Amino acid sequence: MLNTKDYNALSLAQPTNFKGMLNSGELLWGTGCRIPHPEAARVVAATPYHFCFLDAEHAPLNATLLVSLIRTIQYHSNGSMVPVVRIPRCSPELYNYALGAGAGGVIMPHVQNAKQAEELVQLCRFPPLGSRSFPPAALIGEQQNRTPEGKTTYDVWDEHAAVICQIEDLEGLENVEEICRVPGVDGLFVGTGDLRMCLNLAHGSLDGDEAVFLSALRKIRDAAKANHLPIMGFGISPSGVELRREMGWNAFIIHGDIDAICKSAVLSLQTYTDAASGAGANGCPSVRAKNAKQSFKSPMANLESNVKAVIAKQFKVPVDELTTDADLKNGLALGDLGRPQMLTALQERFDIYITDEDTDGFTTIQDVIDYVATRLWWYAI
Repeated sequence: MLNTKDYNALSLAQPTNFKGMLNSGELLWGTGCRIPHPEAARVVAATPYHFCFLDAEHAPLNATLLVSLIRTIQYHSNGSMVPVVRIPRCSPELYNYALGAGAGGVIMPHVQNAKQAEELVQLCRFPPLGSRSFPPAALIGEQQNRTPEGKTTYDVWDEHAAVICQIEDLEGLENVEEICRVPGVDGLFVGTGDLRMCLNLAHGSLDGDEAVFLSALRKIRDAAKANHLPIMGFGISPSGVELRREMGWNAFIIHGDIDAICKSAVLSLQTYTDAASGAGANGCPSVRAKNAKQSFKSPMANLESNVKAVIAKQFKVPVDELTTDADLKNGLALGDLGRPQMLTALQERFDIYITDEDTDGFTTIQDVIDYVATRLWWYAI
């Protein structure tokens, strides 16, 4: 597993070489900090991930708070976690603040053409590569300005900080090859949620096996590969990581602070409740303890068995007869398990929203498991 500290600059005030990490070919695992407070970032910095995704597009981050979060991640992880920031195009001033604070990567969402990619590079690179302004107080004193022999701090910024274009629109998909060819672009981030909406696929879904969606991912992969660019994005579900690897991805956001708090809270309460009710007044096992194996612990715990239990109840078959590759098409169309029953059962059990169109992609039980995992994960973040 890659050691982030091997890519640190000589001072933590300077960005870690996230560009080099992306180009290493190693798998990179990321977490996210969506709670806009330095204390949340301090806790996230203690976790064992390669990078932390900070989202100025979907979280209320002003310049002061963003700089604070970046430095908290960088310093409280002691350089073992790289702060990577997504910044909307409508807030160009945040790019200089983020890079000056030590961000190892910046992502611009909704990049649709080469001109926008060029504008991003201009914001992030010093002359002559771009037009980023000299930051007079970003580095203070001799220690923070240390560089390898023959390098300036401006070289370190330009060579370490990754400039990443997010592809998530039809125009961006159409122009992905020319976007990849823009000098100074270091990688792509695939926004599958918006991309799927633009392709008229199920809103709110982050993954699927529709031909048009897979074709889009392959087009992005081929453009990136032809220009030697890495690809990153959200991990969605464990079973989907290998498919994304085949699509050229090597950096995945698989965790987040809000998700962790929600799941930990549910699991802790259930665990201690079970322990407290494990014995009756006379030291005899309680009814709850006897039935513990049949009760669900949390929405995400034992997800496969939970989904199988729902489906088995609808099919009226023993749960141990179901396998993840069991064919659901005939059951959905002809058997006891109709679409309304499937929708109702899953919605009630997992408290998620499902449309009738979503069930079109349910070919196997594994499809249902992956879908439920995606919805639960999406709601949590």
